[in-house]
Amino acid sequence: MGTRTDGWALLMRISTVVEEEGSLYSEMIGPCLPGSELNNWIAEELPVIFKANTEFSDINGVCNIIPDSQVDFEQNPKAIPDYSDSEGSDYVPSEDEHFESELSEFIDSENDVSDAVEEDCDVNVNQSVQEDLGFVPNIACDSDDVNSNDDLDSLYSVSSDDSGSRRKNRKNLVFVDKEILKEAVRQYGRVHRFNMSFKKNDNKRVQVVCNFGKCPWVLWASKLNPKDPNDNTWQIKTMKNEHSCQRGIRNNNIFSSRWIAKTFLHKFKADFNYSIVSLQQDIREAYEEVYVCLPKCTRARKLARETVLGSYKDQYGKIYEYLGEVRHSNPGTTTICKLDSRLFVRMYVCYEGCKLGFKNHCRPFISIDGCFLKGYYQGYILAAVGIDADNCIYPIAVAAVEAETRDSWSWFLHLLTNDLDIVNSYHITFMSDKQKGLIEALGELLPNAEHRCCVRHLYSNFKDVEGFKGKALKDCLWKVARATTLRDFERAMAEMRELKREAYDWLVKKDPAMWSKSHFSTRSKCDLLLNNYSECFNKMILEARDKPILTMMEIIRTKMMKRISKKAEAAEKCTGLLCPKIQKQVDILIEQAVKCWPTHAGGLRYEVAFGPSDQYVVDLQLRECSCRKWALTGIPCAHVVSAILFIQERPESYVDPFYHRSTQISIYSNIIYPIRGANQ
Repeated sequence: MGTRTDGWALLMRISTVVEEEGSLYSEMIGPCLPGSELNNWIAEELPVIFKANTEFSDINGVCNIIPDSQVDFEQNPKAIPDYSDSEGSDYVPSEDEHFESELSEFIDSENDVSDAVEEDCDVNVNQSVQEDLGFVPNIACDSDDVNSNDDLDSLYSVSSDDSGSRRKNRKNLVFVDKEILKEAVRQYGRVHRFNMSFKKNDNKRVQVVCNFGKCPWVLWASKLNPKDPNDNTWQIKTMKNEHSCQRGIRNNNIFSSRWIAKTFLHKFKADFNYSIVSLQQDIREAYEEVYVCLPKCTRARKLARETVLGSYKDQYGKIYEYLGEVRHSNPGTTTICKLDSRLFVRMYVCYEGCKLGFKNHCRPFISIDGCFLKGYYQGYILAAVGIDADNCIYPIAVAAVEAETRDSWSWFLHLLTNDLDIVNSYHITFMSDKQKGLIEALGELLPNAEHRCCVRHLYSNFKDVEGFKGKALKDCLWKVARATTLRDFERAMAEMRELKREAYDWLVKKDPAMWSKSHFSTRSKCDLLLNNYSECFNKMILEARDKPILTMMEIIRTKMMKRISKKAEAAEKCTGLLCPKIQKQVDILIEQAVKCWPTHAGGLRYEVAFGPSDQYVVDLQLRECSCRKWALTGIPCAHVVSAILFIQERPESYVDPFYHRSTQISIYSNIIYPIRGANQ
């Protein structure tokens, strides 16, 4: 092919060709090149132009050789016909006319590249080009008759999204529309580091010149059929591909934030947290040390994220449509959206599957917590989490609110109690971190409910706020919290008084029913001291907290749906009466029971000695032990296990049904159904 190649090969697609009798022919009657020469040209020239970099933007326009005649332009370059006087073509100015008027300034010009590049024309990365470093075109033929007029018409009807291969850009090439042509010029300037200006840029013609001095490079293009208003096809009429200037981008306006966002969109799809520093470095590597400032990279990242996830503002206008689809796909689901003067305030979602799973099979224990959102509009996520039969989290409901206040917590708890049919709050237990307004809201709506507080947060205030530091005080505080009987609680508090009177006085003011096992009720079959279940849920939704509102809710819904599905499959695969984690606890208790000495007192009552001065009363019929651990959790303690083994029975049969494998299967038989996407 010799020196026929030029920089425009980077921008163009090679027309669809067909292999016949060892040669490659154009889809239309045009230049015919042996297949070996075409492949050699592609293998030798394109990697040099692209420098084996697969991150350049692919111009998804269509440009083809005008079917003149089967003339070998390689041997007779002068045989290229003149279209200046042909019907349907605009005039082609002479070479002298190209430079009659002075060049317009590149910056602040109405026709310059920087203004045009911000126009919203879709230019996407062609995957077929990226897959092959050699950029070898896919050989295909859409018609058996290459001379038909239908082929000529289809040449211009292919959309800019058509995934073809690159082709050489020179005189007589045509483009789907003007924007594809202009973007090809810009990409030529980016890759070859030339500053280009659109000296003339109207509805009939385009003149592009090099923006440096008296460089002879020029390109003229016009509409192929100016008399046809429905034909937007443009054709390169004249091109003088000679540069006398030195390469180098003297301003970076052609590297606009919009273009950067579209070109490197695949980076943000692969990694949403793709940094602006990495983006800046990738641009420098791809375009020969071109420097793009960080503010422009920041704007590009914002545009790319909006493309991937959708605009923060736009998603608020689709909330009702989204909630309607959720209710349609999951009948019985509660979805509430609160507005104030037509502005979004709060949103609440409780899926029907989660309702049924909790009400019918879970323990009456709910962990509630809130975490802040990191998106543009910020806010908070409030969540209610239950516990399944294997002591794992079971999400119940979520809400997006403006802030953690008494009003927002009251609104959330009111909807939650209605969904869970909590009529008598005496049988329900709540665990929280003492968020702002939460205690007041619980006391107002659920006055008879048991409310526990996380001991970790209690100790944080004990140490950081009150200044009671030291390992001895910390251990003593946890000893008081872990005490299961009143006698143990009083003994531990006496130790605290001896260590530091001020710490004891501060602790006495705290209601022990909120943080010590000795005062916990036995109704919930849960003796948790930490709010770890809510913390686990917050970690599970961590990646969603900086997303737009609907994207965030979809990530949360998808994670909940996947979790329920996986837990259901795991429960079906298990064997035995108990869930895996509970069975491990029972196995450990069996080992500890060896240290206990049970004595039969009559009936199903036993006296169990555990050391020289520890004696406990076990009643297998009432399912009680004087240590209260069995009643608090529903799982036999070591004292009870020793009595059960004494009568040669298995401890698993004395575990509360809340922990059975059948209960786990029943909980996760209530699924969250998939929903349709926004485009459907």
